[in-house]
Amino acid sequence: MRRVAMLILGGAVAAAGVGCGSDSSIDYGFYSNNHGENPAMEKKVITVDSTERIEQNQQLGLTAEGTIKGEAPGILLRVIVQDVFETSFTDGTETPPGSRVMAVEVQVVNAGSRVFNDNPASGTTIVDASGKKYKSHPGQVEIDGGELFPEPLGLQPRDQRTALVPFVVPVGVNIKQVGFQIDKGGEKGLWRVP
Repeated sequence: MRRVAMLILGGAVAAAGVGCGSDSSIDYGFYSNNHGENPAMEKKVITVDSTERIEQNQQLGLTAEGTIKGEAPGILLRVIVQDVFETSFTDGTETPPGSRVMAVEVQVVNAGSRVFNDNPASGTTIVDASGKKYKSHPGQVEIDGGELFPEPLGLQPRDQRTALVPFVVPVGVNIKQVGFQIDKGGEKGLWRVP
């Protein structure tokens, strides 16, 4: 009888330990950049949502950093959506009637082992309150507020670049999310816009 009581008591203590949460079950918001691509970059601990969370379609806040892996080996970016704001073309490009120009400021850090040449603008989208997606404005233009990503980007491992991605959207559209994907087979990040 004493042995049965000890087993029951031991089980209750173990259950209480699980219920209170061990270090492995507590979510502190610190994640390792552990994709096996660039050990020097991946040793850094970053305060971001993990790739697993991004795959579950949970959203990051503006200025939060997401680690996005491409389909090709060696392609890994640390991406921060810094800002979303209204702007205008400064190169003579006309804004269609009933539309406005929006800019998304994106910082990309090459955390992979290969040169990243794709233009981040091609993988950036914005989503309005109704769920409609908008692709970035095609071609090279100039907008007020900063420079656009060059084509090709040529971002070496460990290098970073911050630039703007332009969009043309209808007047009155409320932008609620920014999406980022390196390529069709790569991971996705989703940022919420306040």
